[in-house]
Amino acid sequence: MTPVTDAHSPDRYPSQMDHTYSRRNFLQTSLIGSAAFAQLPYFSRAFGARKPALSLSKDGEVPSSVQKPAFPVADYHVHLSPTLSIDQALQLGKERGVQIGIVEHPGPGYPINTDADLKQYIDGLRKHPVRIGLQPVYPGWSKAFSKALLDELDYVLMDALTLPRPEGGWLAIWQIDTIVDDEEAFMTRYMQFIEQVLTTEPIDIFAWPTFLPVPIARQYSQLWTRQRTGRIIDLAKARKIAIEINEVAHVPDETFITQAKRAGLKFTFGTDSRNQNAAHFYYCYQMAQKCRLTKADMFVPTRK
Repeated sequence: MTPVTDAHSPDRYPSQMDHTYSRRNFLQTSLIGSAAFAQLPYFSRAFGARKPALSLSKDGEVPSSVQKPAFPVADYHVHLSPTLSIDQALQLGKERGVQIGIVEHPGPGYPINTDADLKQYIDGLRKHPVRIGLQPVYPGWSKAFSKALLDELDYVLMDALTLPRPEGGWLAIWQIDTIVDDEEAFMTRYMQFIEQVLTTEPIDIFAWPTFLPVPIARQYSQLWTRQRTGRIIDLAKARKIAIEINEVAHVPDETFITQAKRAGLKFTFGTDSRNQNAAHFYYCYQMAQKCRLTKADMFVPTRK
């Protein structure tokens, strides 16, 4: 058994968990605990370097050192919540010149579990000028829904951050209290799940790519070997899955993006937000600038 543990919830996640604590709370929780790992290069990039993005002007302008790309920009990773209504999301998109894509989690413990739930979700959003997506968490999620209804979605976005446990249950690797005792064993297990997601799940976008848990974040460059990143890129290319550039965690890095671009992969930007941070980019614009991304490099889901 791979010695990786989640000190917060040792034997279950997240069907019996209070979903008010979720990856939506990741940034806030991580910032509270940032003193514990402020010196880690990865989280210095993911949080310390994110501070300029928090100083946007009221009209959503980014610092002059980072230019908004010339091509149309979209945030395909926005969640509605008590702190972000559809009207508020649309207003933020308008102010910041960003197309909005809405996603919701399907599956146990989440709002969408049946065809009726999914139809209500799609119908409720279709009257608004947004792209409509899902963000599944568990493998095999699509079996709960009819193909005809799934085809009405504009896109599906999925990550590999909810790792199946060998003994059953799930490991939420974005939580601060995730413990990794053996880095290589963890990476082997992590890559196996990433490969499962990229080869078997009906998705359009791979989100949070190359994210690492807090204890091993400083080893980002060492653990994400050329062989591992190349495998992710090859599998994504084989199924024409786009790569999300994630604003919260500042992943993937410039090296991965450049490698993926050379392979012909498409990209999206995502804030994974439930609040005023929707359509609020800094890292994504920085990577677009550094990696010379163009309109041709971006994935644009067709509105159904």
